[in-house]
Amino acid sequence: MAHFQIKLFTQQKQFSVTDNTFSVPGSSTCTELNDLVNKLLSEDKDESTRSDFDFLVNDEFIRTSLVDHVETKGLSSESVIDVEYLQRKQAPELQHSFQQPDWISSIKTTEKFILTGSYDCAVTVWDRVTTKQLVCGIGHSEPVKSIELINYNADEKKQKISFVSTSQDQHAVIWTYNSSTNQLSSLFCCKGHSKSVECAASNEKKSIFATGSWDSTIKVWSSSVTPEEDTQEVINSSKKKFKSGKKSLTRTAKVTLPGHTEVVSALTWLNENEICSGSWDHTIRIWDIDTAVEKSHMRGMKSILSLDYSHLSRLVVTGNTDRHVRLWDPRSGEGAVVKCNLTSHIGWVTSVHWAPNDSHTLVSGSLDNCVKMWDTRSPKAPLYDLQAHTDKVMSVDWSLPDIVASGGADCKVFTFAVNTGAVDNVYG
Repeated sequence: MAHFQIKLFTQQKQFSVTDNTFSVPGSSTCTELNDLVNKLLSEDKDESTRSDFDFLVNDEFIRTSLVDHVETKGLSSESVIDVEYLQRKQAPELQHSFQQPDWISSIKTTEKFILTGSYDCAVTVWDRVTTKQLVCGIGHSEPVKSIELINYNADEKKQKISFVSTSQDQHAVIWTYNSSTNQLSSLFCCKGHSKSVECAASNEKKSIFATGSWDSTIKVWSSSVTPEEDTQEVINSSKKKFKSGKKSLTRTAKVTLPGHTEVVSALTWLNENEICSGSWDHTIRIWDIDTAVEKSHMRGMKSILSLDYSHLSRLVVTGNTDRHVRLWDPRSGEGAVVKCNLTSHIGWVTSVHWAPNDSHTLVSGSLDNCVKMWDTRSPKAPLYDLQAHTDKVMSVDWSLPDIVASGGADCKVFTFAVNTGAVDNVYG
């Protein structure tokens, strides 16, 4: 088989080798390239410790032989091929698991706590380290569909966190948890949607949050934990009892955004004033909150179940009903095309989340019972399958760099420890 002339380089200076051109067989795979780099490292740095590396050509990982990769990318075999290498990410390790009474629809992690929403209408606060249940609250009369942190940064020193839960009961509820007294209090019931409220997302300053509903609208609400002009005190009806008390404070929306023709299934903020929505109407829409108008939209071929935005890569990732994970550039506007398809799931992709400190890495959860970790430079195969759930995965969260959490229809929460190491993968 023909040989290729390659030049090895890396962004990780601790692993740099001599800047020479090497002749390698076209049949070489990552195994042979690993052997070559480790041999060069042992010669240059007099080190016997072996490291495992991944290799990229044209910003895509080599997953087959070098000749197959070069032919697929349409490169010339007569030219010197630049091959980038970087230390391979270690597989996340299963850290903790704990059981709940019903399906877990949503999960969020903080430095100290794990928050879950479930189909038994409950929101629960857990100790992240010990996995002990700290407190459970009932503020809804139907299953909880999503949980989102609000005002967390402002209240951290006071041992308080605030969050919002949404439900099939058409409402969103704002909560505060005080860890010093272990008290969970429901503060406001946000009323205005006419059908199930499927998702919520707060802006970076946590000053406002948005909700998406089966009524095809998006509503924007204040995140304040103190009463405002839009607050009213009402007596609860027996039909939909707000179980944390006989009276509740209700809050009305600041802005309503109509435009979708099907359920608004997912929301993510691009910046303080722009929000991105995904819907079963196959569209991704970008909205200006100040003017309450749609700025642009991107149209896909299938219903969108979940989405998330990376401030590092500036890309939106979506989970879809055709089992694919897709990457979009929201700056492309109306003529946007899918930048990349990540293909491996065999069920609907119910939840996606970017890594908080990495422009290339994300996780996805699916009805195929599996959580997958992806590098966007390896579109045909995930980095790792995190196989722990025995039923549908309904929510994944990667809010902290060192932990991935997931919840599902097996009524279990799993956390996976991610080895962030000293290698910085935020470039490109």
